[in-house]
Amino acid sequence: MTQHLLTLHTRTPLHVGSGASVEVVDQPIMRERITHFPIIPGSALKGVLRDHARHTLKTSDAKRDDALIRLLFGEDQDPDEEKGIAAHAGCLQFMEAKLLAYPVRSLAGCFAWLTCPTALQRFQRDTGKLVKRANPKDPNGKLEPIQITALKPDEVMITTNSELKVTDQDFAVFEEYVLKLKLKEKTPDTQLADGVAGALLPLCADSLWTDFLSKRLAIVHDDNFQHFVTTCTEVVTRIAINPQTRVVDGGKLFNQENVPCETLFYTVLTVLPEARKQKEKLPPGFTKPEDYLSKLLPDQRPAILQFGGDETTGHGFCAIRSERLNTL
Repeated sequence: MTQHLLTLHTRTPLHVGSGASVEVVDQPIMRERITHFPIIPGSALKGVLRDHARHTLKTSDAKRDDALIRLLFGEDQDPDEEKGIAAHAGCLQFMEAKLLAYPVRSLAGCFAWLTCPTALQRFQRDTGKLVKRANPKDPNGKLEPIQITALKPDEVMITTNSELKVTDQDFAVFEEYVLKLKLKEKTPDTQLADGVAGALLPLCADSLWTDFLSKRLAIVHDDNFQHFVTTCTEVVTRIAINPQTRVVDGGKLFNQENVPCETLFYTVLTVLPEARKQKEKLPPGFTKPEDYLSKLLPDQRPAILQFGGDETTGHGFCAIRSERLNTL
């Protein structure tokens, strides 16, 4: 079995809804039960990638194309005796997409990407990617996990060349909250923030991310991060217009919650052994699932895919990038 890291960078606001609500927000987004962090369910990822596969890997032989889709994403229909196709699981196993970096307004530097020790430690556990070189001057030196330093609720860590520090002050301001800088110039905490920024930089190829992450990354306390991702989402008012009267259709005014653009999610995709019993013929060039993934999600350039609702109004467009992690 092999594992692949997929990162999703939101280009436009994202709404993966959890259904209607009786709270202030009529249509909230999906969140984790224990942390209340926004998530993208594995079912949403699987559905979008399955549709993307049908368009990306389409050949002149529709029957073999369908066999390839069934191999990777599974067949959930009842057994078809005439076609000899039985229900079976696919080779691709999807983990829900977890939040890694979240954008908020900043008094200095325009906006900041916030993360927290819990989000970083979960990412390190799931992927093994949050590492740094023991000797930065040795390109072939030993890689070690980054040790995340504890923070107080009123503190924040920023990088050495950060734009988030208020001029001539020892604090940064996110939304309406003032947080003291935990670090001074060239201290171990500065090196920690620099190391995290360096480890996260290759995860996304977006020019805004690559140009500004090292200047706008901030590590905040878990409680503060939870507060920001709960209260600083976009809430927009939506209406439906009656085509006859050209005014608001009665009872169709509602509030919708969105994850803001520039948010970074990650997920781990595991390629499992083949589960089908009938060996259908596949398109030429496809002998194992790895062949499929390299064509569907090439490492060289990210694919722009749409997730969640409101596709026709420009919501949910994300840059998704794939990177092979390891073999189990």
